Amino acid sequence: MRPGTNLKEILSPHYHRRRGLATVVTGAIMLSAVAILGTTTVSWANSNLVTHQEILVKSFSEKTNKIGEYVTVENVWAGGTSPNKFLNITLSNTGNIGVNIKSIKIEGTTNQVISVTNGEIVPRGTYSTVINYEWNGNGVLDVFVITERDSIFRTQLLAQ
Repeated sequence: MRPGTNLKEILSPHYHRRRGLATVVTGAIMLSAVAILGTTTVSWANSNLVTHQEILVKSFSEKTNKIGEYVTVENVWAGGTSPNKFLNITLSNTGNIGVNIKSIKIEGTTNQVISVTNGEIVPRGTYSTVINYEWNGNGVLDVFVITERDSIFRTQLLAQ
């Protein structure tokens, strides 16, 4: 007879001790695997949540700031004689946050987009610039002021 095939050997304490040890080792391995998978899942979900939270906070901040900026085109006047005609534009920041002017677009007989390099306006401050533009007499010009947050403020001018 082979060992472990009769009932007496199966029920012996030595046989059960070996079988119990294998069950404990297997249980410990499974418990460790579940703990590692659980820890990995929780840390991944936490980092994913933090990333989405940062995106949401940034988006909320940008949209709130965009609502809070307000630029008033106070004075636009045309001057000069051909070929040295120009437009003088004065802007005022009536919002409660600083505004950075990105460009000024002029639509009329000839369309022109002027990039503004130093167009920062503090709250309650003003900004004035002179733009070389060959305007025609009695022509209506549309002046668009575009900020860094892509807000657009528009006014019209009758160049005479």
